[in-house]
Amino acid sequence: MVLIMMRSLILRAILIACLFMYGSWLFAQDESKAAATDFSDQILLLEKKANAGDIDAQSELGFEYLFGGRVKADGFKAEHWLLGPANKGDPAAQTALGYIYEEGVGVVPNLDAAVRWYMKAVDKDHPVAQSRLGYIYKTDKGQYRDYGAAVKLLERAASWGDEYAQANLADMYEKGLGTEKDLVAAASWYSAAAVQNHLMAQKRMAHFYEHGLGVDQDYIKAYMWYDIAGVWEGEDMPQEDPRYALAQKMTPEQLLRARTLANDWWSEHFTQKDGTF
Repeated sequence: MVLIMMRSLILRAILIACLFMYGSWLFAQDESKAAATDFSDQILLLEKKANAGDIDAQSELGFEYLFGGRVKADGFKAEHWLLGPANKGDPAAQTALGYIYEEGVGVVPNLDAAVRWYMKAVDKDHPVAQSRLGYIYKTDKGQYRDYGAAVKLLERAASWGDEYAQANLADMYEKGLGTEKDLVAAASWYSAAAVQNHLMAQKRMAHFYEHGLGVDQDYIKAYMWYDIAGVWEGEDMPQEDPRYALAQKMTPEQLLRARTLANDWWSEHFTQKDGTF
């Protein structure tokens, strides 16, 4: 379930970063035109323009098929329409193609092709490409493992605000992969990702506060982040829940404060994200 959620969040992150970072919100439609025509007519018009060589139309159509907006998601068609813009140097399309090949979205997975496309987008300083390529360098067990290169790419993407890069970079600082082990830096990057609702980062921040790793020990903040991460649901808390043992060390006042802070955090972020996470 967590992997499914993370993949969904990655897809959303790529969509947002690809289309917003470079000021080209390709899905934006004039409301009056949208009201006058249905989705099928819009897609037919897009296809006509795309077939005539319109790069913007090809890119928009490619993202439509990749994420499923006005059409049914189809990775094969997404690849077809994104190749033109990608070959013309569009970093958003290059990044999307990298993801298609990395994950095998409608095509046979091809890590070599994914890396090639990510590298092209990295050359244009695209944050999602930096994040995804950094992740490959960090986790690949074969020819692409390169911790030093991973740290450099993840640092750049993290500085753009990419929460996945921030969490991966924090993990590298925590474990001393490709860099000196630095729990203070790890806590800083976990914190940056946690406030963006990154599940693993939230759990690590809770652990760091519980044990005083890179931060001052603080049971209230530890419990708060465990609550925010949603590691347990239901009326009866199982003993394997990390909060079970933590609660034994806290006063009733501290527990109330931690739960209040967690509820306040969710209320604030629920509003900011229009009810979606």
